[in-house]
Amino acid sequence: MVESSCVETEFLRPAPLARFSSKRAYAQTFAATFAVRCFGVVSGVLAARLLGPAGRGELAVIIFLPLVLISVGELELPRSLAYEASKHSEVSPQVIASGFWLAVTLGSIQSIVLAAALPIYLPADKLHLLFAARWFMVYLPAAYITFALTGIDQGCGRFGRFSLFMALPTILYVAAVLIAWLAGRISPTTFAVGVLVGALLTAAFRVALDWNVLIRTMPDWTVSRRLLTRGFNYYLPAISSFLLSRCDMFLVVRMVPAEAIGLYAVAQAISMGQIGAVTPLVQVGFAAVAGSAWPEQALKTLARHFRFAALAAVSTGLAAAVATPWGIRVFFGAKFMGATTATFLLIAATALWGMGQVLDQGLRAASHSRPGIFSNLLGAIAVFALGIPAGLRFGINGIAAGLLVAQFVNLSVLISFCVIRLKMPARLFWAFDPVSVRQIMSAAGPLLRRFRAHSFLART
Repeated sequence: MVESSCVETEFLRPAPLARFSSKRAYAQTFAATFAVRCFGVVSGVLAARLLGPAGRGELAVIIFLPLVLISVGELELPRSLAYEASKHSEVSPQVIASGFWLAVTLGSIQSIVLAAALPIYLPADKLHLLFAARWFMVYLPAAYITFALTGIDQGCGRFGRFSLFMALPTILYVAAVLIAWLAGRISPTTFAVGVLVGALLTAAFRVALDWNVLIRTMPDWTVSRRLLTRGFNYYLPAISSFLLSRCDMFLVVRMVPAEAIGLYAVAQAISMGQIGAVTPLVQVGFAAVAGSAWPEQALKTLARHFRFAALAAVSTGLAAAVATPWGIRVFFGAKFMGATTATFLLIAATALWGMGQVLDQGLRAASHSRPGIFSNLLGAIAVFALGIPAGLRFGINGIAAGLLVAQFVNLSVLISFCVIRLKMPARLFWAFDPVSVRQIMSAAGPLLRRFRAHSFLART
C-alpha cells in the first residue's frame, strides 16, 4: 500500500518547464497531418479512378519496397538526431553535417542493393514492372535526407518547420499528378513519378535551409559514431515495429492477384487516414519524453500522450468506419466495394497500431527499448501465423483480420510492461475520463481557432 502510494506520488510531482509549447506543437503537427490526409485522399481517389483496381495494384508494386523499407533502412537515424538535438540548447554544425551525410550514404547503398534484389522479390506475373520499380529506388536517399534534417527540427522543438516538410511531399505529389492528368499522360508509372518528384523537391528545399552549414562543415566521425550507436539501440524495436505494420502487405503482394492488391490498397488508404490523428502525438510525444528532466516525469508525459492518442484513435476510427461504405462507393467507385470488410478490419487494427506507436516510441525515448522489440515481434509472428491460413481461405479479409489480432497483442504487451515492470498505475492508461477529454480539447483549441480563422479569410 505504501509502495503504491509512493509510485503515484512520483507521477503527481510538478513538471519542470518544457523546452517548447506542446499545445503549439500539437496545433502545427495536426494542421500538417490534416493537409497530408486531405491531399492523400485526393491522390488516392485520382489513382483509383484513373488507374482502376489493376493499375492501382501495379502502382503499389512499383513503390512498395522503398516506401515500406524506410523504417528498416534509416537505422533510426532521425530518432537519434532528434534525441541528440533535444539534449542541447543549440545544435552544432557537426551534428547537422554528420546527419546529412549519413542519410546520403545509407540511402545510396540501400537503393543499389534493393535494385539488385528486385528480380528475386517480384513474382513472375509482375516482372514487367521491374524497370519502373528500379528507378523508383532514388526515392530512398531523398527521403532519408528529409527525415534526418527534420529529425533535428523535431528534437529542437521547431515543429512549425517540421510540420511544413511533413506535408510538402504529398502536396507536390498531387500537383505533379494533376499536371500529368491535364497533359493526358496517365499510367501507374506516371503516379510513381509524382511520388518521386515530391520526395526530391522536398529534400532539396530542406537542404537549402542548412546549405551554409553543409558546405562549410565536414562530418565528424565521433558524432557520426554516436548517432549510429544510438540509432542501433533504437533499431531492433524499429525493425520489429516495421515487420508488424507492413508484413500484411508482404503477404498480400505474394498471395493475391493484382486486382485484389488494388482493393487492399484502397482499404489501407482509408484506414490510414485516421493515423493523422495519432501521428502528431507520436512525434511531439517522443520529443517531450526525450527532453524530460527526470525519469518519473518522462513516464508521466508518456502516459498523458497515450491517453490523448487513445481518444484520438478511437474517435477517428469510429468516424472512418461509419463513412466507409459511402466513401468507397462515392470516391472510389462501385468496383471497389469488395474492399469494405477489409477496410473495417484495418481501421480497427490501425487504431490499436496508433496507440501502440505512442507507447513504443515513448518508451524508446525513456530508454526502454526492449519491450517494443518483444511486443512487435510477437505481433509479427501472429500476422504470419494467422494471416497465411486466413488469407488462403478468406483472401484479403483474412489477412486484415490477422493484422487486427496482432496489433491487439502488441498493445497488450506494452501496457503490461508499463504497469508490471515500471510500476505505472493502470489508471494512467484509461483515456475515457473527463480529465483526459478536457486536456485533449485544450490541446486542440489552438488548431481549431487557426482553422476557423483560415476559413473566415477564405470566405472574405
